Order: sequence, then structure tokens, then C-alpha cells
Amino acid sequence: MTERRLPPPLRFLLAARRSELQGLEALAGTCELVVRISALVHALQKERGYSNLTLCSPPRRLQPTLAGLSQDAASVEAQARQFLDGEAADSAQGSGRARLLNCIAFALFRLDELPALRRHVRDRSVPVEDADSRFTQVIGSLLAVVFEAADSALDPGVTRILVALLNFMQGKELSGQERACGVTGFTAGYFTDTQKARMLGLAANQRRSFDTYAHYAEGAARQCWAELQQQDPPVQRMRDMAQHTSSEQRVDGALAELWFNLSTARIDAMREVESLLAEALAQQCNRRIAETRQELNDRRLLLSRYADHASGRAPSMLYSVQSRVVDTPPPDGMGSELERSILDMMREQTLRLQRTDDALNAVRGALDEKKRIDRAKLLLISHYGLTEQAAHERLQRAAMDAGLALADVARQVIGQLGGQSGGQLDGN
Repeated sequence: MTERRLPPPLRFLLAARRSELQGLEALAGTCELVVRISALVHALQKERGYSNLTLCSPPRRLQPTLAGLSQDAASVEAQARQFLDGEAADSAQGSGRARLLNCIAFALFRLDELPALRRHVRDRSVPVEDADSRFTQVIGSLLAVVFEAADSALDPGVTRILVALLNFMQGKELSGQERACGVTGFTAGYFTDTQKARMLGLAANQRRSFDTYAHYAEGAARQCWAELQQQDPPVQRMRDMAQHTSSEQRVDGALAELWFNLSTARIDAMREVESLLAEALAQQCNRRIAETRQELNDRRLLLSRYADHASGRAPSMLYSVQSRVVDTPPPDGMGSELERSILDMMREQTLRLQRTDDALNAVRGALDEKKRIDRAKLLLISHYGLTEQAAHERLQRAAMDAGLALADVARQVIGQLGGQSGGQLDGN
């Protein structure tokens, strides 16, 4: 019997499973986008790092290397844009993904600013701090796409990997920002109090991001990160050195390149972890799609057999599951066995969907923290007219002063500014 000739309850039972399959197939496309964005972020992080070093070094010494990195980043960007063009053409996949698509639009807007920024860096017509900030804004917009992808995923296993990847990318990005700050300080020969505080904050936030990553990561990706952490001591020693500098206690400006090289080696090694996460993501998507497709085919066969046995009759139990005692022994062989199988299938599907929701709620805890931080930043921007970066720095300073996690400070800000202006963060 063809599917369209099945009784309505059976058709809808199959439609529910088919909807899951379609959702997983769309999710696989989203995960591929995330992998491409991860590669683009890495390329832009390398370009940003060498842009900072170039602007702090004698003219033309590092220009050839920077030109090659800019070309590499532009090539990766072109590949990502080509993939996005295909996504935009598939309007069916846009349903229920408005926030994700909006983030993509904003990221593309930021990416459009890169050619002009590259010209300014090449011409040395932009301060190093401004160049760093503008690259960071571009990267931040791409990380927002990864966040929305994780938040919109409907499979717990996939969501878990996406949350791990997001937090690892955030930690890696903070490492890149720390690299830039260190280059500026070591080039000058000492770190100001503001720069010291920023270095401490960036290191602390890295630890939190990587701790969250380790909580959600599994298998080879987690083991690889554990091994890479053993390479941190040289970076930590230079962090300590930075904290002991002053205008009276300067260090050799040549240490800037040593710091840059050590930080770059550390960040480049992190790319291996991202690659392992990307591999795990693809495997999980493929596995779930294969499982769901097989289950759909099995159910289609079972329900067709039942419909053929019932000769087109729609038993009342299919319309009112509660009207029948499921555990009653079947009185008439094949037909009742199939009836019971269908009832079990409906109950199992309901329970499985509930378990999926519970698992998703559990794994999204880290995403909820980021939402809270973003809301707090928006409140600070609205109340005090701050830029996004200034709002984030205010939250970081408040967290450091109070010895609290950033998410806890964000909760306080929401409580203070959600219903009133003012509070303890005034004037910070």
C-alpha cells in the first residue's frame, strides 16, 4: 500500500519521523557552514596577528608574509560565501532559522569591510589598536553565527559538539586577542595598568571557555586538548613577565616577536582540536541521518503491512490510544500484534521526543550564559551609550573586581538595569 493511501493516523506518524529526518538533513548543512566558518575565523586570526605585528614593526619587513595571509583568508572567505549562496537559494531551509540567517547577514556586512581595512594596514594608515578592533569585530560576527547554529540545533548529540566547538573557538579567539595585547605591550617595553588588567582578564576568560569546552568535549578532541595544554608554560612565563613590567622596569622590545611566535604556535596547535571537532560533527550528523532514515523505512514497512492486514479499516485505538489496554494479550494473532507494535511505536516516539528535549535543555546551559551576557551588554549600551567592546570591558572589569564569573555579573546587571537606570556599575 502506498503511503498516501494509509489511514490518517498512520500517515501522520510517518510524517513526524520524516520531519525529524528533514530537520537532521538541514542541520547537517548548518554544521557544514559552521566548519567553513571555523576555517575562516582561523585564517582571519592569523591575518589579524600579523597585521598587528606589521604595524608595530619597521615598514615592509613583514609585508610579504602578511600579503600571503590576507590572500589565504580571502580565498577561505570566497569558499564560505559560495556555500552561503547555495544556502540562500534553498528557501525551504530558511524556515524557523530567522535568527541564524540574520546573524549570517550581519557577518557578511562585516566581511565586506575587510578589503578597505587591508588597504589601511598595507598603507600603515590605521593605528594598531583600531586595526585589531576591526578584525575582532569581524571575527565576533562569525562566532555569533556559530552560537546561533548551536542554539537552533535539535539533536542533543550534535548540539553537544557544537557547544564544545563554540566554547573552544571563543577560547581560541581570546588567545588571539591576548596575543595582540602582548605584542603592543612588549613592543613598548612595558605594560600599563590597563594593559595588565586586560591581559589578566583575557587569560581568565580563556580558562573559563576551555573548561566549558572540556565539559562537553569527548573522545579524541578532548584528549588532544589535554596534551596541548602541556605546551603552555612558555606562554605563562611571558604572561608573568608582562605583569612585572613598568615604565621604570622595561624589557627589550624584541621580546614582542618572541611573544608573538610563542602565542602563534599555541594558537595554530589549537586548530588540530577544531579539526577533530569538525570530524566528530560530520560523523554525528551522518550517523543520525542514517539511523533516522532506516527507522523511517522500517516504520513505513510495518505500517503498510498493518494497513494491508486491516484492509483499509482504521481501528478506533489509532484515534484514541487510551481506549485500549496495551498490555492485554492479543486475541487474534497477526493483526493485534501489529496493533500493539504501532501503539508501542507511538508511545516510544513520544517518550523519545521528550528525552530529546530534556537532553537539549541540559546541554544548552552554556548557551544560556552567553545569552545572559549579551543581554547585559545591550542594557549597558542602551543606558550608557557605550560601544559593544566598551560594554564587554565594563563587564570584565566588574567581574575581576568582584571575583565573580562574567555570567554572574551579567545577571546582576540585568537585575539592576532591567527595571532602572543606574546601579553599582555607574561610572566604571
